[in-house]
Amino acid sequence: MDKVDERLLVEIWKRQLVSAEDLVTGCGEKVQIIYPGRENRDCGPDFVGAVIAAEDGGLLVGDVELHLKAADWKSHGHGRDPRYNQLVLQVVWEGEAPVVLQNGRAVPTLSLRHRLAGPLEEVRRWACLDMVPDEPCHDALGRLGDDELGRLLDEAGEERFRLKAGRFAAAMGEQPPAQVLYQGIMAALGYTRNKEQFQELACRLPLATLEGFCRGKPPQEQVAVLRALLLGTAGLLEDDDNAEWQQVQRCLGSVKPMNSSCWHLFRVRPENHPARRLTGAACLLARFGDEGLLEGVLRLVEESRSDIGRLEADFMVGAEGHRWHGERALIGQGRAREIAINITLPFVFAWAEANAQAGLAEQALWLYRVYPRSGGNEITRSLLKLLGSKASAVVDSARRQQGLLHLDKTFCRPRRCDACPLARRLTSVQDIRAIHGLPLHWVGWSATATV
Repeated sequence: MDKVDERLLVEIWKRQLVSAEDLVTGCGEKVQIIYPGRENRDCGPDFVGAVIAAEDGGLLVGDVELHLKAADWKSHGHGRDPRYNQLVLQVVWEGEAPVVLQNGRAVPTLSLRHRLAGPLEEVRRWACLDMVPDEPCHDALGRLGDDELGRLLDEAGEERFRLKAGRFAAAMGEQPPAQVLYQGIMAALGYTRNKEQFQELACRLPLATLEGFCRGKPPQEQVAVLRALLLGTAGLLEDDDNAEWQQVQRCLGSVKPMNSSCWHLFRVRPENHPARRLTGAACLLARFGDEGLLEGVLRLVEESRSDIGRLEADFMVGAEGHRWHGERALIGQGRAREIAINITLPFVFAWAEANAQAGLAEQALWLYRVYPRSGGNEITRSLLKLLGSKASAVVDSARRQQGLLHLDKTFCRPRRCDACPLARRLTSVQDIRAIHGLPLHWVGWSATATV
């Protein structure tokens, strides 16, 4: 029986149950899958961030769409959808016709029907099993022990922190520090799905503009003004908010609001709706209104040595007093902790170093080193499973959790196992080559793209 459904095709691609030597596109080009991408359970391409080696030695970094038949691309209307413009490959069960993206770029198609790693029924059984990782860092905890694994994750987490701080420092060379901080917090409130939209809003509606409109107003009036400005410019004011929209128009004049259709709402939980997060942002900005966001955050980090929990507590916003009264917080502890770890501490470290305040820089780094870990995500959970059944107990801090994310982004996704400090500690480059079946010229390649 050779019937294949979409779920099986996803598992075949995700687990790479294919014959690596026989991957030739419909255009006759041989490809090698370095990283199949991360499964996307949202709208848009089925896998994102794939890394594929072309026959000419180049690397294709982008998304992958799966279909049972090559003709499904046209029947599903993907060629009219700009969300697919980062596609580098269409993978199908049968058919080999290339596809044309909305931007006019042609993308090859790879058919898997005759390129499986074994008979279909055997592949079907493999696809139903729990994934057994065949990676050089599998069961790293059992092979290295708690102390050594913890040390490696601490070093990776420290490197991620300094890279973030470096990006903040570079941004402060082009924009006022307060605006850089504001944009970082807004991006964090957008989560993954609306991060770019929140950043766009922060650019259209700068912090200096918001603080200027609120100066001298009492706190509750500040919240109302900020909410109207943020939601109005975002294009998210509801029909019953006409009075607020008129206020926005009076305040902003020629500033063009965003189109409401640009917001990503598909499968977004109600508590994560951008309108709720923007209301939370209004409350948060009003909280720092008297002294200013930058000054308030710097003070907060200075005062957090004796009370670490205060750092995230001051970024939390309840739902009291708003139309969502009785529901979950507008900015809960989990998101507040992400803001503290990923935005506040590396930003303050960068600002302090740029302003020759060594004590404040040391304080920010110390807080990062001792800060509790956050709730985690799909990436950290899968890596913990890979490292060993008790690895969660070792990843007991934000720094070590960030270390996992750094290893994933820098080494796991682009398949740079030969350069990964964890894999190098566990095995030799020769072993890695044997595990992945990589030709000699693939070991040690340098990824120039950010994935």
